[in-house]
This record gives sequence, C-alpha cells and structure tokens, in this order.
Amino acid sequence: MLTHHKNRTLKILALTLGTTAIISQIILLREFVTVFYGNETAYALVLGSWLFWVSAGSWVFSRLTSRIKTPGWWLSVLLIVNAFLIPASVVMVRLIKVLLDIPTGQIVGMLPMAGTAFLIPAPLTFALGGFFTLLCRYGETIGETDARRATGSIYLFESVGAGVGGLAFSFILMLLLSSMSAALLLAAFNLVVLLTVIKRRHMASYRLGFFFLLALLIFVGSGADQRFDRWTRRLQWRDLHLIEVTDSVYGNLALTQRGRDFSLFENGLLSYTTREVVDSEQSVHFGMLAHPDPRQILLIGSGIGGTLEEILKYDGARIDYVDLDPKVVEISRRHLPDAFLAPVRNPRVRSFFQDARLFVKRAGELYDVVIINLSGPYTALLNRYYTVEFFDEVKRILRPGGIMTFSVPSSENYLSPEARDFLRSLHTTAGRVFDTVKVVPGDTAVFLARKTPGGLNLDPLVLMSRLNKRGIQTKYVSADYLPFRLNEWRMRDINESLSEPGQINRDSHPIAFLYDIVLWSTHVNRGFRSLIWVFKGITVYHLFLIPVILLAGGWVLSRFYPASPVHLSILVTGFSEIVFQVIVILAFQALYGYAYYKIGLIMASFMTGLALGSWTARKIIGYPRRQVERFYKQAQGAIVVYPLILPFLFVVFQNTVSTRGLTGLLASVFAFLPVIAGFLGGIQYPLAVTLVQSLKSGRTVSASAGFLYALDVLGATFGALITGVILIPLWGINAVAFFCAALNAVVLFLLLVKRFS
Repeated sequence: MLTHHKNRTLKILALTLGTTAIISQIILLREFVTVFYGNETAYALVLGSWLFWVSAGSWVFSRLTSRIKTPGWWLSVLLIVNAFLIPASVVMVRLIKVLLDIPTGQIVGMLPMAGTAFLIPAPLTFALGGFFTLLCRYGETIGETDARRATGSIYLFESVGAGVGGLAFSFILMLLLSSMSAALLLAAFNLVVLLTVIKRRHMASYRLGFFFLLALLIFVGSGADQRFDRWTRRLQWRDLHLIEVTDSVYGNLALTQRGRDFSLFENGLLSYTTREVVDSEQSVHFGMLAHPDPRQILLIGSGIGGTLEEILKYDGARIDYVDLDPKVVEISRRHLPDAFLAPVRNPRVRSFFQDARLFVKRAGELYDVVIINLSGPYTALLNRYYTVEFFDEVKRILRPGGIMTFSVPSSENYLSPEARDFLRSLHTTAGRVFDTVKVVPGDTAVFLARKTPGGLNLDPLVLMSRLNKRGIQTKYVSADYLPFRLNEWRMRDINESLSEPGQINRDSHPIAFLYDIVLWSTHVNRGFRSLIWVFKGITVYHLFLIPVILLAGGWVLSRFYPASPVHLSILVTGFSEIVFQVIVILAFQALYGYAYYKIGLIMASFMTGLALGSWTARKIIGYPRRQVERFYKQAQGAIVVYPLILPFLFVVFQNTVSTRGLTGLLASVFAFLPVIAGFLGGIQYPLAVTLVQSLKSGRTVSASAGFLYALDVLGATFGALITGVILIPLWGINAVAFFCAALNAVVLFLLLVKRFS
C-alpha cells in the first residue's frame, strides 16, 4: 500500500515537473523575444541557457543523491521555490532594459542578450534540473528492484506533463491569460500540488506553502496582479507613455505616445510613428518616381504611419495594402485620432491582413510598383521578405518595367565592413532575380529593382520633373534634396562597391539575418562581430572534420570506459534534438511567419514525442538485455536518417504553403515534426540507463540517471547556443542537417562495435 502511494506521488510530481518546465519555458521565450525586438536568436539563447542550468542542477543533485535521506522534503521545498521563481523570472525579463540602462528603442547588443538570457532563467532551471534527480532518488525509496522502472516512469510522466502543458498553453492559456497571469497560475499549481501530494509529512514546508498560496490568492483576487502586470509593462517602456500593450498571433504589440505623436512597436521593433515624414517619403517616392506611370501598387508592411498617405498623393494610383497582423489596425483604431486612419479607409486602398508571402503567391493581379515597407531582415520573420525565393515571387507579379523597392539601415558616406557585407548580400540576392538593381545611398539605403532590361532612370532632373508634373507635395524627397541624394559620384561609389558578389540570402540559409545582427551589434559591442569572423573562416568542409575527431576520440574512450559509447550517444542525441527543434522553429518562421504563436505547439509536439518514446521504452526495458541493446542501436540509426529527411520536408512544405484551404492545417502539421525527434530521444534515455547499469559501473540508478540526463541536456545546450545564432545562418539548414546525420552515424558505428551483454 505504501509503495502504491509513493508510486502515485512519484507520477504526480513528474507530471508537475513537466508541466511547470514547458509552460514556464514558453512564457519566458515569448517575453525574451519581445525584449530582444522579435529576434529569434532569443529562442536559441534562452533554450541554451535553460538546458545548461537544467543540466547543472541535475548533475549537482546527482552528486548529492547518496547523502539525501529525505528526498520528499527537498521536493516540497523546490515546489515552493518554483512557485516564487516563475513570476519573478517574468519580472526580471521585463526589467532587462532598466537594469542595463538601455533606452527604449535602442537595440540590445548580442553580448547583453546572451548574458541576460544566461543568467535570468538560471535559478528556476537549476531547481527544475535538481527536481528531476530528486525524483529519481525518491523512486529508489520505493524499492531497489523497481528503481530502473521508476526512473522510466519519471521520464515518461515528465514528458506527458510537458506535452499536455504545452498544448494547454497553446490552445487555452495563451488565448485567455497574459504572460504574468499564466505565470501566477502556474505558481499556484505548484503550491496546490505541494498541499495535496506532500501533505503534512513535512510540516514546515507544508505551512510555508499554505501561507504562500493564500497570499497568492488574495493578490489575484484583489486585482493586484493586473495592476502589477501593467506596472512591469510600463517599466519596459519607461521613456514613453504606454497606452496599450497586447499579444497577437505574431508577437507583442505596444502603442506608446510622446507629445502628439504615437508609435507602435511590434516585438519591440518600431512599426510606425505618426507624422514621421522622412521614412515615409523615402520608402515611397524613389520607387514611385522611378516608374514612368505607377498605377497599381502593392504595399507590404505598415501603412498607417504615413506611407499610405504618401502613395495616395499619386492621382489614379490604386493600392493593395498587405499587413501581417490585423491587430495593428485594431489597436490603432482604438487610440489614434481619426485623421491618421483616413488613408486606410480611402476607396483607392484595399486592405489585406494576412501573410504577404502567401498573398504574393496567390496574387492574380500584376503591379507597377511593389513597396516592401518593413524594418529590414533583423529577425527571421522579417528576413523571409528579403530572400531570393520571395524576390522571385515578387518578380512574377510585376508588370513589364515594374519596380520593387525596399529600404534598410545604412550609412550616409562610409560603409563599414559589416554594413558592406549586409548590403552586398541583399544586392546580390536581388540581382539574382531582377535585371537591374540600384541603391540610393544615405542613412537609409533605398534598393530599387526593375523586372525587365532597360535600366532604372534615377537622374535627379528626371525625378524632379515627374515630381512637379504629378503635383506631389513633399517635405524631404523634394527638388531641393534630390540632386544631393542622387549625386552621381555617390551613386556610382555605392553601386560599384555593392556590385562585388555577396552571399545570397535564402529561406533555408538566412545569411542576411546574421549580417544584420552583426551590423546592429557593432553599435554596442564588437565582440560578437569578432566571433562571427572566426566562424566565417570555417568552411562546411572544416565542419565535417568534427565527426572524424569524434570517431577517433570515441574509439579511444571506449577502450578505457565501457559505457562511453552510450554516454556519447546521449550527448550527441541531445545536441541533435535541439538542432532539429531550432531548424523547425526557423523553417516554420520562414514558411508561415508566426512562430511566436506556434512556439508552444512546437515545444509541446517534441515533448509529446518524448512521452510516446518513454512509454515505448518502458515496455522494452523488461526484454532480455540483448534485445534492449538492439532496440537502442536501431533508435540511434533512426536519428541518423531523420535529419536527412528534414531538408526534403522543408522543400515539400515550401511548395504547398499557398495551398488554398489547407495552409493552417499544413502549418500545424509542420509544427508537429519534432514529435519524431522527441519519440527517438524518449526511447533512448530509459534504455541508456538500463545499458549503463548492466555494465556494473557501481553507480546507483539515480546517479546514473542524473548523469545521463545531464549529458543529454548538456549536448542540447551546445546545440541551442550555436545552431540558431551561427550554424544555420552561416551554413544553412541543409548543411547543418547533414552535419547532425554525420555525428550520429559516428556514434552508431561506436555502438555497433560495442557489446553490452
């Protein structure tokens, strides 16, 4: 009876651990992405930090397990610690700019990003890692003969909790609660588990948990949680008057006011500022004046800040306005004076709130001018509008002589090496598709690309004549300023400089995304630039020397440490699985553009696969040792094959992304791809514990389980930190996938030459 009660307690605590880990991870991922201006590098940095500290917590507690006589008391304490740290971590993320004294609107450098992403989740994730090992120790108290089965149950029920928690957040909590409210609910959940499962066996922690839960209920019941949430948000935007902040499918929206001007920020990046004449005019008029008779216009990106108003100055021009997020207009309508929204209601404007790439793929009309009015490829979400694939789609919907134009940050006269790499990449990418590409120099570089041969006429006298003939009234792009901006020697200098080949920006190889991050980072700290220069010297061929080194090192280790092939396989599997996760996140962003919304589903799908794999492994553990060994090697073989299929799947989904009526379904199917990787990892871990124990290493089951868990998470840490930030942008999805296959093939070979029974 006692054993049955402990078994039930063990499963409930494992479910609690999984649910707490996945929901808190998703909440913090979304919060960090908002603070870091929507840059998906935050996903990799936070995942890497998360996994590192989980590994550290698991390893530290695995060293202490033999000394811990009352794991139940430790578990009760960690439940209270978790309940405090979850909302506290959300607050700390929101205070990053306050703590680092970074003004609103200033890009956070890569090193501060990495530092805060590493430190803020540390206390919570260290506790979660220790919780897992303590659960394994608690399982040992059930009985030595059931210890391995108990470890398998922990891994299984943790994975089930994570899968269910991720799905619950994606389909329920995210739609009903703010991040802070969800964090407080999760804290209350941990305290309720403490009071119902741990009960009165540990009175001190029981009483503390009771009073903490009571205080939390009073805090929420009085509405103080909502006031606290708004206060932390206002601290994020302390330099501006925050009017409203809300989450949408595509990210966090914050509307602010300074004086009479309103600004809307999407994931921290400026979407528009009312009466910002300079940006609006140069994003519109160079392209419109370069065309002899612009009639049908496609505007991609925000039009509220003045861009639509500038286009409407051209008599007879009809505009299709495509913006990704309908909440941009909704939040603007609630607060902006009516005059700022008048252009959206103009009968010459048709508004479409959907993914512009999907719109372009399905467009049946042809356009004279396509204006991409976005913030440059600073994020993977934005980078998808500057790739060779998208430019090719835009070219298809341009009329003969049609022009595509976009603007990105640059420098008035001198181009630094970082700016040159960035601009050359975009110039070469556009030049691969369009017959003529020219760049207008300035603090903002204006790119103009023409569909058919014949050149782009950017003679300032011609543009001035068209400006006057069309009766366009402007303040910045005017007859006084055009001769300076289009000065012959300045135009020749920048266009000759950018004519040297750069790297092509692709959906599967987002190099411009990396170049833009490097360029921004030089304004704050040049350390990240130096790191990238080191990696740029490493070719794909150098990358594939690593499997050779792994083979040699693994062969030597196996001579002295019989369990080393299993240890290496868990390490490499952890690395590979997180690489698969990052590939799916970035590929999903490139294909569909709303990973912010689906991040919970992507994480939950992996954990669902992990649960299914763990459940399968529990059945296999009871088989004879030789069969366990065979299943383990087969799982390793499947991990070799899986990354080879990923690039093919990416192409398949890329070709079907515009399928009418099925886009949402296909997006959800793509988000569930990690279920396969999770299934394979879920099988491997419990079987690895069994194989290591069969070698009579002298370790307890909980110590072996904790050490293998630490290796698994340590491998994932390295994978998360370098994949999204460096590997995929520098070498592309295909090369990284093949690299993972090569690493796992080496491990498979080492396992095949090793006998465990």
